[in-house]
Order: sequence, then C-alpha cells, then structure tokens
Amino acid sequence: MKKTITAYCFASGHIDFGATLPEGAIALATGEETIVRDIISVSARLSRYDNETLFVPGVPEAANQREGIVAVARFIQWITKSNQPGFRALGA
Repeated sequence: MKKTITAYCFASGHIDFGATLPEGAIALATGEETIVRDIISVSARLSRYDNETLFVPGVPEAANQREGIVAVARFIQWITKSNQPGFRALGA
C-alpha cells in the first residue's frame, strides 16, 4: 500500500507535507506521497535563501493577506491541471 500524504501551506506560503493537516494550515493537495511531492515541487517556487524550501508562488511577495490567499487559490487552480490517480488538488 502506498503512503498517502497531504501537501499544505501556512500564511507565509511555506509548503510542507504530512499525514495530517496542522492547525492553521491550508490543504493544497493529497494523494500518493511520491506523486504529490513530485507535482508540488515542480509547481512551487524555491526559497531564495536556501534553494530547498518550497513556497506557494506569490505568497511571500504579497502585500497583504488578501493577496496571499488569492495567490494560494491561483496555485490550487494551477495544480488542479495535474489531477490524476494518486493526486488530487484540494479546494478547487
């Protein structure tokens, strides 16, 4: 059986993965671990500081929370194009 995980982000736009959704996080996608990590990692943007940390594009640069949540919604719409067996974008 393949491990199921959820990709989620926080208000900062920082993306992480886990078996459960932490309080205050926004779910982005769920599915088989390998597929979710692959799709999210090629769709997200890398941190300019460590070139490893993933962020929702547009959230760190947002002027306010409204712009940030719009960026999250756009990102979810973008990754919805990758829906397939083993991967499902959430909230779209």
